[in-house]
Amino acid sequence: MIAFVLSWYPWIIALARGRTSGPNPLGPLVAGIIMSTIVSGRPGLREFLGRLVRWRVGIRWYAIVFAAPILICLIAVGILFCFVHAPQVSAFSSDKLRELPDRFLFILLFVGLGEEPGWRGFALPHLQTRYTPFIASLILAPVWALWHLPLFGNEFPWPIVAPFVVSVLGGTFVLTWVFNGAKGSVFLTMLFHATLNTVGAGLIFPLFSGTSLLALWWIYSFIWVCVGLAVLFFNTHRR
Repeated sequence: MIAFVLSWYPWIIALARGRTSGPNPLGPLVAGIIMSTIVSGRPGLREFLGRLVRWRVGIRWYAIVFAAPILICLIAVGILFCFVHAPQVSAFSSDKLRELPDRFLFILLFVGLGEEPGWRGFALPHLQTRYTPFIASLILAPVWALWHLPLFGNEFPWPIVAPFVVSVLGGTFVLTWVFNGAKGSVFLTMLFHATLNTVGAGLIFPLFSGTSLLALWWIYSFIWVCVGLAVLFFNTHRR
């Protein structure tokens, strides 16, 4: 609830003035700091902050967080071209590639740092003290999706909302797997989140429009769910 209050206030104020606004992405971070202090005191806060800078997790996890979002986007595009005749796609601009480093850094320090400490740094570890990773993810996913409500109908047009929510479910599964496998590193989930938003929202999806964009979103979301379920169940079975 604290994360929603701290994030939604710009949206609520804008609505009262007859305008619209997105959420403050730093809300979950601040909520995580507050709740860690309330629930566990200084030791809990130190553990919470320690997860944000936990970077010694092995090169394999860095490869996963950078490669997986790119591969899933490319696979979704490949499937779209295989099954949709003459998709509505615009010409690719090399300027977009030059913008990627700056976009990635902005998303990492503003969106990744704002959201991931709240969802993966505080909520997920506490949920996993009582539930399996799968059940914890099922509980967390709709909360994370609902947090994006101010963006529905704006950044996410209404036809896109349903596949976006499905993709959040799949993404939650994958991020739970990354968090657990990377020794509870929120830093790795921040990198994953930043890579995903940079490549997907910043490069791939803007190339498509109309029914092709909607089809791409459904393909993309279905892949995320499949991948998320696969890695979670594989990891559980292996354990």
